[in-house]
Amino acid sequence: MKSLYKTVIICPSVYNEVVEKGWGLPGSMETETAVREGWVRIVDVVNKWKAREIAKEKRIHMANAETIQLARETNPDFVLADEEEVRSLAEEDDFKIRGCLGILVDGVRKKLISISDAKKEVKGLRASGYRMSDEILKAFYDILKSLEKR
Repeated sequence: MKSLYKTVIICPSVYNEVVEKGWGLPGSMETETAVREGWVRIVDVVNKWKAREIAKEKRIHMANAETIQLARETNPDFVLADEEEVRSLAEEDDFKIRGCLGILVDGVRKKLISISDAKKEVKGLRASGYRMSDEILKAFYDILKSLEKR
């Protein structure tokens, strides 16, 4: 991901969820390393009350509400989100969205990883318990198939 995007920002609650609480799970060590290297930055939400309102109104976890509020405050190129509740809120605000599979596709498009490596990554994600719908998975493989034909 470092080769794809100059800087990624996350809120402290996401860091806590992924690295502190989720230590040892897929992505935890990579996120901690990326923060240490400086290309993933932890940025606090300015309007925490608004984030709390989002969490309460939409009945979502605070980390997800803060992700949406941080996006509203920073207007990023896209919002990194795999969870449906974050994706739908980001879409309501007209943000572009990337999930893990979208990042793999971007890597293939920029020739940073091969199609076979992208497929291996998805198998590894699924083996580690990462959930994805059959619909999303089919779309991912269809995109890879179209990229193979280039």
